Amino acid sequence: MQKRHAQVSHIHSAVFEARRQAALKFEREHDATIRDFDFPTGALVLVRNTAIEKALNRKMRPRYLGPLIVISRNKGGAYILCELDGSVLDRPTAAFRVIPYFARATIPLPPLTELMDITTERLRELEATTLEEVEEIIPGED
Repeated sequence: MQKRHAQVSHIHSAVFEARRQAALKFEREHDATIRDFDFPTGALVLVRNTAIEKALNRKMRPRYLGPLIVISRNKGGAYILCELDGSVLDRPTAAFRVIPYFARATIPLPPLTELMDITTERLRELEATTLEEVEEIIPGED
């Protein structure tokens, strides 16, 4: 009984090390497919349309939506995006859905403060949200 605490801590460290090794192995095996884009403010992006993934008639639906403009990134890692006309999306978009948009020609954009249709207080609220908070507000939607 006296060795129990030492044994539990040894098992805990062994399990933690195994998890760390498994994560490193996963990163090595999927190095070519894992991309971590870090889009700056004002970047043009496309958003994957995950709403059509389970639909039977998805063949003719748009796979990506956009181009959209990156406003900022919240503390949970999701992006706050707006359309080219300045309307900000109602909730942050998960980072795995966002890919870069390569424009054929330069698209001139006005300053983002003049372009957005929301107040800075609402923008700060969106930046403070996490993914769990968004899922609580709108359950079951992607």
